[in-house]
Amino acid sequence: MIIADAGSIIAFARIGRLALLQQVVGEFVVPDAVYEELVVKGGDRAGAEAVRRGEGMRRQTLRHRQALTQLPRSLAQGECEAILLAEEESAPLLVDERKAREAAEQRGVEVVGSMWVLKEAKQRGMILAVCPIIEELLAIGYWFHPERVIRPFLEEMGELPSRPEPSQE
Repeated sequence: MIIADAGSIIAFARIGRLALLQQVVGEFVVPDAVYEELVVKGGDRAGAEAVRRGEGMRRQTLRHRQALTQLPRSLAQGECEAILLAEEESAPLLVDERKAREAAEQRGVEVVGSMWVLKEAKQRGMILAVCPIIEELLAIGYWFHPERVIRPFLEEMGELPSRPEPSQE
């Protein structure tokens, strides 16, 4: 089980790869605010119908809503609920947004992101390469820092040559 924020679900759905996300993470759980964002407010978005039908996903309500006041106000409601639900369930959190990742890590929550999903998919033989999927995500406007995230990840996955060492002349 993994707790998910809306961002990765929307992104994978928009590129037609929601099934890949589900294959990698198994069941994922979304808090009420994420469900609302995906299905109620975003009912016409890619993936909304799959969330509504509950395919590989489950909606869950926070038990300790009062803890929401302990999180930064700069975070969206869905991110806050996802962080707290991951904490309550002692489950990993799937989120890409940097501020949400930092807030979760400060609370001791294990954080994974879309790149982790792609890495797992490649290592399990579900996909041959991560680069084409990253390009699809970038094409829909999903953003990852090119030098801090994409380049090192592609190097790690063996899909980008390592940078040459500076010469010592």
